[in-house]
Amino acid sequence: MSDFTHTKSAGPLIIRHDAQLGEGEQVLRIVQRNAALAELHGQDRRAFYAVMAAQAPFAEAVSAEPVNLDAVRGWWLRPTSLDPDSAILFVHGGGYHLGDARSYLGFASQLAALTGRAVFSADYPLAPEARFPAAFDAVWAARAWLLSQGFKQYAAVGDSAGGGLVLAMADQAAPDTRLASIVVFSAWTDLSNSGASFNDPATYDPVFKPALLQGLALSYLDGASPHDPKASPLFGALRAMPPLNVQVGEDELLRDDSIRFAERAAALGTTVRLDLFEGMYHVFQRDVGSLKTAETALEIAASFIDEHWADRKVI
Repeated sequence: MSDFTHTKSAGPLIIRHDAQLGEGEQVLRIVQRNAALAELHGQDRRAFYAVMAAQAPFAEAVSAEPVNLDAVRGWWLRPTSLDPDSAILFVHGGGYHLGDARSYLGFASQLAALTGRAVFSADYPLAPEARFPAAFDAVWAARAWLLSQGFKQYAAVGDSAGGGLVLAMADQAAPDTRLASIVVFSAWTDLSNSGASFNDPATYDPVFKPALLQGLALSYLDGASPHDPKASPLFGALRAMPPLNVQVGEDELLRDDSIRFAERAAALGTTVRLDLFEGMYHVFQRDVGSLKTAETALEIAASFIDEHWADRKVI
């Protein structure tokens, strides 16, 4: 049996990746590890999430440098050998309530090492202390600051809520000829949570329960509409978007957030590659040090970014 299959259609290029022999046991161990970390940290969800996200190993020959400016905060991850004309903007996940650039240093360093580009991993204010549109505004400011650094091109990458923020940013910025490509992992594109996979009781998700995501969305939005494109990019214009690689696990409540976004963007003219991974969970790519399929997914992402470093003409 082949490792993956292609589906050709008028929409996105869909590539389905088979579950790898023996990885089911490894996935179970990772889920059990995360459960143990959650129990260890009790009610401190931010501490738990930071430790979980930090499981990704730091790549060799990559340096880390903090950025602490009035308008922009985050970390630079720079490989020893890099292209000075292009960079990557990375935005972390965490349901708008958890996560930070520091805990994602290992994951962002993997992107830097694989692409040979400097990665700026942006911080943004978290809910409930900061409500919508504070996270979007911070990512928008990070984009403006990155562009001011003299790069000719940039790519954007995000996971979960960070993926939604990257897509919302690109939608609001379009047409942005300096944005060469986008890669998102398990992007949360619809804070109204209307996807079929979210509402199907048969969906198996080892990470999330519907009530948790609904609570996070309501807390972040704080009365704002979940259909605002800055919160839910699925409802944006989605025109003049750059080439897009969407990756998602089959075992996710948010699976259809990725599928619907990929289909809609492709229908509006975007070049879209949609990778569906059988047996994989929400943002499995973070477990790159423990899971072969995570390594494969990051290699796909890096190759996609590498293929699209070119001046983009927007019609």
